[in-house]
Amino acid sequence: MTTRNAERYGDTVFGHEDADERERLEALCAALDPVSFATLDALPRRPVRRCLELAAGTGSVARRLAERHPAAQVTATDLDLRFLDASDHPNLEYVRHDVTSDSFPDASFDLIHARYLLVHLPERDRVLADIARWLAPGGRLVLEESALFPLWAARDEAYRKVSLGVFTVLAERIGTDCEWPLDLPYDVAGRGLTDVEMRITCPTAVHDTPMGRFWRMTIQHLGPAISALPGIGPDDVTTVIDRLSRPGLIEPGMATVTVTATR
Repeated sequence: MTTRNAERYGDTVFGHEDADERERLEALCAALDPVSFATLDALPRRPVRRCLELAAGTGSVARRLAERHPAAQVTATDLDLRFLDASDHPNLEYVRHDVTSDSFPDASFDLIHARYLLVHLPERDRVLADIARWLAPGGRLVLEESALFPLWAARDEAYRKVSLGVFTVLAERIGTDCEWPLDLPYDVAGRGLTDVEMRITCPTAVHDTPMGRFWRMTIQHLGPAISALPGIGPDDVTTVIDRLSRPGLIEPGMATVTVTATR
């Protein structure tokens, strides 16, 4: 049985009402979109009539899907739609949708994409089963999830401890599990999907890179909670924020595990 956390992503952790949340998400998009776009563009060309983008965020991938598949209806969902604008894409619709409680009919979509969604859901196994059912026969699934394993190799001790502390705080507060993505290919295959492939990418965290900016803002947001963790020194969080704000630090960021499969 899955234990329900007291809060979920967006309640207080990374809420859209935070002053810098859009900037933080846009930095993440700048870091991740090239891989997401390349993965989607490399899918075999076949008729696509219905696309689903889950946890659309700022909508960058949803807009790419609408442009790549102009004859398809693209449905993009999120719990909070305030960062989303579909005015320039007549085939794109944004829908408020809670993937843990709201559903779609079976075999509704020819292409489903989600990025950095399942790791934050304690109900990830059940939601993955739902997503697999929403995919039509012959349809393609693209899942991208964040993984923490490169951070264990970081040479800067304060950076390593504080960065791993991010995932400890998220695990305690909302049930995030960023060790799970390495199991994703097996979980997808276990849902009856085929042609399962996995790719792993890892951008560096440097002060003037998108990942560096995203990670600095993430640590700032969670700073008080990270500072309260065992093994974190009183100055560790401020030290890492400072090192991510100027030249000098060059360390691995979190990885992205990309899994593609066919129904």
